[in-house]
Amino acid sequence: MNAMKPAVNQKTEFNQVRLVLCAVLLTLPLVALAEKKEFKYSAGAGTAVSIINKRGTITVKPAGGRQVIISANPASDKVEVDAGQSGTRITARSHSMSKTSGEEGKVDYEVQLPADTSIAIDSGSGDIRIENVRGNVTVESEEGQVDIHGVTGGFVQVQSVNGGITLSNVQKGRVQLTSTGGNLQLTGVSGTNVSAKSTTGSITFNGDFAGGGDYLLTNHSGDISVTLPANASVDLTARSIQGSVENDFPLQKPVHTSFQLKEGKAIAGTSNSGASSVELRSFSGKIRVKKQ
Repeated sequence: MNAMKPAVNQKTEFNQVRLVLCAVLLTLPLVALAEKKEFKYSAGAGTAVSIINKRGTITVKPAGGRQVIISANPASDKVEVDAGQSGTRITARSHSMSKTSGEEGKVDYEVQLPADTSIAIDSGSGDIRIENVRGNVTVESEEGQVDIHGVTGGFVQVQSVNGGITLSNVQKGRVQLTSTGGNLQLTGVSGTNVSAKSTTGSITFNGDFAGGGDYLLTNHSGDISVTLPANASVDLTARSIQGSVENDFPLQKPVHTSFQLKEGKAIAGTSNSGASSVELRSFSGKIRVKKQ
């Protein structure tokens, strides 16, 4: 049978363990959590909201009444949020108090605003989601997915470097999308002027090109895929210089065209009354036009 250890030895061992734990804790990074902040402002007609954020997610939703509510959730006390109102402009900006890395510099935003209020976002990295608003929407993003849903009647302008852009149920306005390497996906998008451009990313469009507007989908090396219903009223052209063009949508061939209709490289034609002008262009990517 093992003899019981003397109490003095047990106390010595406990103190040694405590010293080791203290030494380990001292080596860990000390990140103090910052408190969530909320800002509220009155929003009359013509109000515009701007969010400037280097890292973190941003969510924008409509709110009842005439008030803008901005909730900012910093990841640490090393990043601060300033907000204020000047006339019809409301601005919230996050900035680092000291050198930060990774999660320390993140601020997640939740913005509620009257549906007719314009929103402008300048983001470094982090996903962005905007839904069910009627004002103008402007987004500049370096990285992170941009999702916009249910915008009616406004001007939607999105510029992204590497992030993807998804638009759904965006109608009766103007749309301008630009991305260097991200994929663009448009579903149920219509308006007077719709432009989607990507350098290496793919472009996918599902819809009827309604509204009698001008539609331009163009990229350099990515693929372009268009799916439209039989009742779509379009005047459509598609060209790929070094890529290919495939079509299984019934089009009435034009009598004259401004370019040569080379098999597998270019198509042109109208469907129904040809109310909307649709132009698809790629340098080396594949273009596919499909019937829904």
